[in-house]
Order: sequence, then structure tokens, then C-alpha cells
Amino acid sequence: MTTPARALAVVATFVITFAAGSAAAFADTPASPDWPAPEHTSTLDTLLLFGGATVGLFVVISLFALLTARNNYVPPPPSTDVERATDSH
Repeated sequence: MTTPARALAVVATFVITFAAGSAAAFADTPASPDWPAPEHTSTLDTLLLFGGATVGLFVVISLFALLTARNNYVPPPPSTDVERATDSH
């Protein structure tokens, strides 16, 4: 298998996986008429949903970091005693 064929295989795999994975995101309404039409969400609702979730995640992670980092180990101060080397004459 040559290098261009390998590169084409990687690119084709990415494109196919991306298209198949994002196909559900393009569906605004269900395809069946049996489902009721969803309520329209405003731009403010969408911003609050995604922005609020992001801010909430930052707050939770910050609180966790503050609560777990408050009892850090502090080593004792260095001693002022001078250790003398022994004479090895």
C-alpha cells in the first residue's frame, strides 16, 4: 500500500465517520408526523444552555481544586546547624 493510498484511506475514514456521526445533529424535527412539533428555542435559551453549562463546569472544577489544594504539605524550615566534615587524615 502506497503512502497516497494510506492518506486517502485516513481522509475517507474521517469524512465518512464525521458525516455519519453528525447526521443526527442536522435533524431539527422528527421525520415522523406522529411526533409533536418541538417548541422553538430562542438564541438566548441556546446561549444560556451552552454558556451556563460551561460556566457551571468552570465553577465546579475551581471549587474542587480549591477544596483539594488547601492542605498542601509544607516542609519544615531548614535548620541552621552546620554539619562539619570529618577529617580523614
